[in-house]
Amino acid sequence: MQIGCYAFANPRKNAALIVDRCQQELEAFGFVDRARTTVWRRTNTKFDVLKINLIPNARCEKWGVPVGSFSLDPSCLFPFLPRLGHIQTDKAIHPEIGFGQLRLWIHRGISQMGAKAPNIWWAGGTENIFRAVAKDVLGKVTTEVLPFFSRFEDPNELLRTLFEDDDAIGHEGVWDFGKKGSPTRLLYIGFAAIEYSEWELAISSLRRCKERIMAIPKPIGARVQAEFLPYLEQGRVCAEHKRFWFIA
Repeated sequence: MQIGCYAFANPRKNAALIVDRCQQELEAFGFVDRARTTVWRRTNTKFDVLKINLIPNARCEKWGVPVGSFSLDPSCLFPFLPRLGHIQTDKAIHPEIGFGQLRLWIHRGISQMGAKAPNIWWAGGTENIFRAVAKDVLGKVTTEVLPFFSRFEDPNELLRTLFEDDDAIGHEGVWDFGKKGSPTRLLYIGFAAIEYSEWELAISSLRRCKERIMAIPKPIGARVQAEFLPYLEQGRVCAEHKRFWFIA
């Protein structure tokens, strides 16, 4: 891809430029919507979301990484799964918030001494560094991000992942759906089962989820229950009456 001629001395501007390049790369695949550093597309089953996290200057100092550092945060946002950690203020889905229920942890493919964490890139303060980073990022989009999005177009793959795979938090792979047997994973299994008309599975998973969260001691238990119980009740009613559920 043609990068163009820019002044490369400002790492923060270089990081913003990489956001533009990612959007241009993804437009041919239907990613025509963008809000700040997040681009997304709607498919038959979900929203595919790529957020390029430009790390604020104050956080760069706190984390010990150079200004102009960033990470890639691809995720799949399923309208039929609850969106934990997000306060729903209206009936819209809001992919521009930049995260879905299943996320992909990506490591950079080049060595950068200033960016110690393997999932953080530094956009650089010279043309050579910038070009190397841009090439690596766009390569990751092609070889890892797009296949991740395609993988979960298959509904069987979503259920298989929720049943069988380990959450890869902190490591390369799919993450943020909870450990096996955790309330988060049981909740997602229950609502995925509703979507795929697996009514008995939905009822049993939601029941197990409720048992788990009710056993969490206060004060943490109270916060978890406040978030989970409304979803569990909605899911129970849908499963028992064989009705589908959506975020919006």
